[in-house]
Amino acid sequence: MMKTSPQMAIMLVLFSVSPVFAMPLGNNTMAITTPVVQIKDGRFGSPPFDPNLPPVTGQSINAEVNAELAARFAEAAGSASGLLTASQAKNASWGYVADHFAAIDRDHDGYVKFGDVLDFMQGGPAKPKTVQIVK
Repeated sequence: MMKTSPQMAIMLVLFSVSPVFAMPLGNNTMAITTPVVQIKDGRFGSPPFDPNLPPVTGQSINAEVNAELAARFAEAAGSASGLLTASQAKNASWGYVADHFAAIDRDHDGYVKFGDVLDFMQGGPAKPKTVQIVK
């Protein structure tokens, strides 16, 4: 049996982002208090609530990820052409696209469009149909 003192508090982390404090009661039982976060200046408190923020949904997450991919593509392509080559992907340190460029470039013309990259990332037609497992 673990002995606890009234001064001892155990911090539990739920989902690796939401710290919650548990305080000892007596007889080795714990009571969970309200969620608490540590603010940059070192204070602790409840997370701020902003009623103006839209709800987080699968669709909103997908839209945000797609926007980030589009920005990364535009930066890597570096021109208004909307075309990305394997060397541009490599020079932009976009290793995943550079490593899979041959699979993304379905028509093998040496460049891809943003839609090609998005299809590949979402498991669409640019993704290879078969996978060989090597033991």
